[in-house]
Amino acid sequence: MTRRLFFGTVVTGLLLAGMISPSFATVNFSATLPMAGNPINPTYDFEKSFYLDYPQGSKLQTMLQGKNMSVIFTDSSDNDTALKTFMQQINTDIVTNEHSTAVLTSLTLNYQLLINGYSDHASFDYKILLTPTVTGYVINKESGDIPQTFDASWMAFNANAPVTINTKQYGPIEVNYPIDAIQSQIPDLFNALKGTDAYNVFAQPNLMDATGLFSQQPLNKWDSLFDPAYTLTETAGYGYQGQKIAVTTYSSGLSNAFSGTLKVNNIDQDFTGSDGVKYHISTKEQANAGTVNVEGHGNANQIQGGWTFVSSAQAAAGTGTATAGGTSTMMVYGMAGFAAVIAAGIFIWSNKKMKEVVTQVETGPIQYETRTHWADKFDGEPSAPASSEAEPSSPDDKPRRSAI
Repeated sequence: MTRRLFFGTVVTGLLLAGMISPSFATVNFSATLPMAGNPINPTYDFEKSFYLDYPQGSKLQTMLQGKNMSVIFTDSSDNDTALKTFMQQINTDIVTNEHSTAVLTSLTLNYQLLINGYSDHASFDYKILLTPTVTGYVINKESGDIPQTFDASWMAFNANAPVTINTKQYGPIEVNYPIDAIQSQIPDLFNALKGTDAYNVFAQPNLMDATGLFSQQPLNKWDSLFDPAYTLTETAGYGYQGQKIAVTTYSSGLSNAFSGTLKVNNIDQDFTGSDGVKYHISTKEQANAGTVNVEGHGNANQIQGGWTFVSSAQAAAGTGTATAGGTSTMMVYGMAGFAAVIAAGIFIWSNKKMKEVVTQVETGPIQYETRTHWADKFDGEPSAPASSEAEPSSPDDKPRRSAI
């Protein structure tokens, strides 16, 4: 293998590894689990998009082209009894189906529906951000040689129940099922879709379903990284005052050799409208993603079918170089250093090659002009140099400004 091919192969591999990034998901979850067991505020970002394609002159084009509307509001279980009831239904699912001891004590909901109609299609973008306050997620505290156990099963709840919020601006809005918002906000479109395959697509299961966090990628298949180098800058987020905190980060949402290929269920199909015209509907749904920061040296574990994190404030002996997706931390650092050495080598090599092919251009002898003093402009003509009294050789010879 030539040196150029070797460098190209290595650089390509590094670029492919570095460019992998999660895109927006059906649910994007984020949480931090402190060993103190304080109430936490994780976030659930549920998103889904629908697209209706229509031909020129069709009924749906007439109805949707140029339509730009939005339904955006925020509500809290402290102020809305319907949302409080919905929170209690989530707690029931957490206890009954997820077998978790965690409890949601409050819930904030941010709802957004954007509808935009174009000449050939219309888009329906749903986004729901749930921010609960969670307590009771610590199963047992760390004591001596016994590590602390965090309950993780509550994270993957399924809120399979309708929730209608009475808003001042939009009236009653059912937020958990896509078709209901269309029925209340665009009843003409609802009636046009009723009885078609597109109606069935909009009426598919509820938006606020987080079970895909574990069913699509089990917790023990999530990427993990524990850095034994303690930091002080992030302790405020865990409620500590200047104590040294080590954190294990678990993340999901990427297809790789360790976790396998993540599958999504995007819909892409034709349907016939009530006017007899053929239309097309599609959905955009990508892999669920999650990020959990566990204080201490944490490991994913399963107890009686439920997922947990087992964590110790100090890494156990022999685990100082804990793993990141199966690769030791020191190896990760070594790979980063190796990449830096390769990058430097490529720079030096390419710079040398560039110098070898530089072409010299003959510009001829350099010509100089006499610099004149700024005060000469007051005399009308620039002063002649003391060493020369020659007149201009022709009327065309004009004084030239100095380039200095």
